[in-house]
Amino acid sequence: MAAVTENQTEPESQTIDDEDHDEQLELALADIRDAFEAGLLDRAATLIDALAEQRGEADPSVQFERAAWAWARAGPESAVRLLDVLLVDYPDYADAHYARALACEEVDDFEGMRRHFLEVLRLDAELDSELGVGNEEELDFIEAAAERAIANVPEQFRELLRGVPIVLEPRPHPELVSEGFDPRSLGLFEGLEHASQAGGDHRAPTRIVLFHANLLADFPDPEDLTEEIEITLLHEIGHFFGLDEDDVERLGLA
Repeated sequence: MAAVTENQTEPESQTIDDEDHDEQLELALADIRDAFEAGLLDRAATLIDALAEQRGEADPSVQFERAAWAWARAGPESAVRLLDVLLVDYPDYADAHYARALACEEVDDFEGMRRHFLEVLRLDAELDSELGVGNEEELDFIEAAAERAIANVPEQFRELLRGVPIVLEPRPHPELVSEGFDPRSLGLFEGLEHASQAGGDHRAPTRIVLFHANLLADFPDPEDLTEEIEITLLHEIGHFFGLDEDDVERLGLA
C-alpha cells in the first residue's frame, strides 16, 4: 500500500511543478513580447538569452523567439531557416507554422502560405477540442458583447444593418483558408456592400462573422475580449458600408 500511495501522490506533485514551470515560461515570453512591441531588440535578445539559459537552446520556445528576433532585426527572410529547423523538430508548433505562412506571404509564395495556414487551422482546431473552447458560457458572453456593440452604433447605421446577420463560427472554414484567408482572423464580412444592395444586386447573402475561438485565444481577459469584439464588429461593419479606417472613425463607428 505504501508503494501505491507514493505512486498516486507523485503525479500530483509533478503537476504542480509543471504548472509553475508553465507560468514562469508565460511570464518570460510576455516580457519578450513587450520588448519586441517597444522596439527594444537589445532587451529582447537579453531576455531570450536568459530563457535559453533556463530551458536550453533546443527548447521550441527559445527557437521560436530566436526566429522572431531575426525577423524583427533583418526581415522575414532571415527567420525562414530558423523556423524551418524548428518545424523539423516540432512539426505541430502552430505559431511557427503561422510565422512561416506570413514569411511566405512576404515573398509571394502563395502555395507555401496556403499550406502553412491550413496546418495552423488544423492544429488550432485540435487544441480547441482539447481545451473545450467555445462552451455555452463563452458563446453567451460573446453574443451579449456583440449585441451591446451594435446597440452603440449610431441609429442611422444601425437601421441599415437590420438585415445583416451577425453569426459566430469557431474559426474560418478550410476552403476559405485554402484561398489564402488568415486562419487566425477575428472577423469577416461576407457578401455585398450596402451600396450594391441598394442598387438591387442581391445575388449573394451578406453577413458578418465573428470567429469566437480566435477571439477567445487572443483575448482571455473578459474586458479585453469585450473591447476587441466591438473593434472587430465595427471594422466589419465598415466593410459593409464600403468605408476605410479613417471613414469608420470619422462617422462615429469606432
